[in-house]
Amino acid sequence: MLLPVAAALTVVLAQANPAAAGNDDFEVWTNYDRYGFAGIVRFVDYGPGAPGGGNNDDYLEIYDNHPDGHGVQVWAWLHGKYLDTKYHGAGSTNNPVYFDPYAIFPKNVAAGERIGVKICLVDGINNLIEDSCGSFEWQSIDG
Repeated sequence: MLLPVAAALTVVLAQANPAAAGNDDFEVWTNYDRYGFAGIVRFVDYGPGAPGGGNNDDYLEIYDNHPDGHGVQVWAWLHGKYLDTKYHGAGSTNNPVYFDPYAIFPKNVAAGERIGVKICLVDGINNLIEDSCGSFEWQSIDG
């Protein structure tokens, strides 16, 4: 009788992960052109984005989708406090640049905190093309 209960408990524990209570994933895009969105940044609540491989909690994936001579730059905030910025200029490699500005906090992003992200096309680092920008704020569900 104890064996089926132990097996059921093991299955439940094996499926639990930091994002089980809710999912804070979202995307922000640059403007749309004839090829689609030139740049995308994804906030990932939990996934395979740890430096060197493995899973990570609360990080950003930055995509530069077009070989158009422009890169993309992302800025990150938490509760209105600017954290950091990251540039990606490879153009159409489909390989994201991983960016974890939240790792400086013991719990990364906590439930109820406001996550802010902005992405713009740039001609080199910090030389943004203003009308290309997209931004979004999200209140974390589970942290």
